[in-house]
Amino acid sequence: MKIHGAVNHVVAITAFALLSGCASYRVDSNFTVEASQPGKSRPKVIISESDLFPRKYKEVGPVEVSVKKLTLFHKDPSVELVNAALVEKADAMGADAVVNVAYKSGIGFTTWGYMDAKGMCVKFTD
Repeated sequence: MKIHGAVNHVVAITAFALLSGCASYRVDSNFTVEASQPGKSRPKVIISESDLFPRKYKEVGPVEVSVKKLTLFHKDPSVELVNAALVEKADAMGADAVVNVAYKSGIGFTTWGYMDAKGMCVKFTD
């Protein structure tokens, strides 16, 4: 009887842990987004896995984001979600583009899946 009761508790705790996610994804970044200025409009940030040659630009700084799947029941993070996070961070840095973007995905110890991206934020000079 004692073993059966312990198994029920383990099953209940495991089910609660799997189903208790409050949101589908979590986004981590090495850059903190400042509050946007009302009425300020900027063109969309370009995301590129290459260097956008022959356009000329100056480097603004590196950017990294990580989109993490919080529970087993949510869809895996996608390139579109990661790119949206990159655009948000690059826009907050005043960049026109993120170049040389590299993606990495997998399963972590604290997440059911993740996709990381890093690149260099740049501002066009031409």
